[in-house]
Amino acid sequence: MISVKSLAFLALLLVVKAQQNTGLVNYYNTENSSLIRNDEYIEAVRRQNDFHIWYNTLQIETFRNGYLDRINTISIQKKSLAQEICRINEYLVPLTVLSDFSRQCVQKYKQLIPSEAAAESSMERCMITGRGQVNSLITNMVATNRSLSNYYVGNFEKGVTNCRTKFNTSYPVNYTHCLADVVSASNAYTISNQKTFSTQLETAKGSSNVYVKQAHECSFSVQNSTITNIQRATTLIDNCLNDIGDKYSNCPNKGYYCENVVSLPSYMIDYKNRTMPNPFLGRNGTEKCLTLDIMYAA
Repeated sequence: MISVKSLAFLALLLVVKAQQNTGLVNYYNTENSSLIRNDEYIEAVRRQNDFHIWYNTLQIETFRNGYLDRINTISIQKKSLAQEICRINEYLVPLTVLSDFSRQCVQKYKQLIPSEAAAESSMERCMITGRGQVNSLITNMVATNRSLSNYYVGNFEKGVTNCRTKFNTSYPVNYTHCLADVVSASNAYTISNQKTFSTQLETAKGSSNVYVKQAHECSFSVQNSTITNIQRATTLIDNCLNDIGDKYSNCPNKGYYCENVVSLPSYMIDYKNRTMPNPFLGRNGTEKCLTLDIMYAA
């Protein structure tokens, strides 16, 4: 028979064993919970890293598209200018069939008016030059963002892998500390990288304003020169049609008109002197004619 003392001893032994097993289970549960929390934390950091790359990319694309939109507004001027040239050409067409004389006047000066294709091509060159600057504006930002992405893929992920390989379940506390160091280094690099990126973005904005201004100045130059030539051509055609050139002289060659006119006050003319102000001074040597408009005092 088993004595009461023996039963008591067996009961005490079972209690001790049970307590030991419970402590061991609690230990493993605690360690596993710690590992799970570390993994969740690293996943959260990865999501944060992905956000940094995404947001930088978004800023680059937003800046790029905004810059191109500002350049492409020149297309409105291009369309408007082409319409003006078309309108003038339509105005001149009836004059070419009205009479031989009117056709000659139009043909003589219409060449001053650029074609729609030429005007549009000049405008397009302004836009092409402006668009061509976009890559130089974003190159540094793209490189900085790529550097950040490479750090996350290389340094950060490699650091996490090294921590897991070196410690993980064997030394959970050391594993946590190792991960903390990796994350800390990653955060420091991210902050430095973001400062660089922000500086580059502000610099790009300043440069973009200069390029946009240059592109629009180019388009305005094309527009102004085209409008000036249109006005000059229509004025010369009107003068030719009205035979204005004849009223300034008694020349028998009626119908002839010279677009190069110099106004010369009558007091500057001295019929007895071999020298007088030279009306040809500073003019283009290729001009075929010159009309002197002698102005007499009232």
